[in-house]
Amino acid sequence: MAKKSNNTAAAWEKAKSTVKEHSEDLRALDSHGALYAWAKEHKLATTALFPKFKTELLKQLGIDYNDLREQAYAQRREQIAAAAADGPLVELWTAADDEVNSFAICGPGGAVVTYNTFHDDDKTYRSGDQDSADRSVAEFAVFIAGKVREELDVEAARLTLHVLNHEVAADDPGLTRSALGAHVNVTIEIDQDNPAAEWCREPGYKSWRETDLRTLVADEAVAS
Repeated sequence: MAKKSNNTAAAWEKAKSTVKEHSEDLRALDSHGALYAWAKEHKLATTALFPKFKTELLKQLGIDYNDLREQAYAQRREQIAAAAADGPLVELWTAADDEVNSFAICGPGGAVVTYNTFHDDDKTYRSGDQDSADRSVAEFAVFIAGKVREELDVEAARLTLHVLNHEVAADDPGLTRSALGAHVNVTIEIDQDNPAAEWCREPGYKSWRETDLRTLVADEAVAS
């Protein structure tokens, strides 16, 4: 326990002294991206050091990294929503079953897009937690919608995502990050008549790469 405590104290001291030494340079940085790049360059972008670096930025310089990040995310979401307004509409249904460690995604007409068991290294799903299973497959659906956008070569797309779990929300942090990366504006609908639920119990698997992504566009006029 003493060794861990010593390591923690050393990490705090490193973050504190680094921010103090480079305060002038840090004050000149006006975005969370620039701050993260600076931290990475100075070997502070680690699990142990970065949270302490953010805290010292706020304590010493009044720079709120998390607030800057949320402002940037909000602005980017607005830009994506505006660009997606006239873009293709992708429609997907998702379900997960923590009991058998599986998930499924279906497209228009109930056609299965992908189904499989969760990977061991899944960053969202935690075994024994149904909510995390539903959030994980929702994030995967956003990723697939992003691939549809790339296939159609458009700046942004809309996604209507049908889920079973009320705990899955468009403003969930993981889903928000996925949507930003995919350039997708997400709308969540709770839909108990969900074809993906049945596929969670089907044996075998199907990769999303086997699916013609254009079939996932609900607005055929845009796809054509």
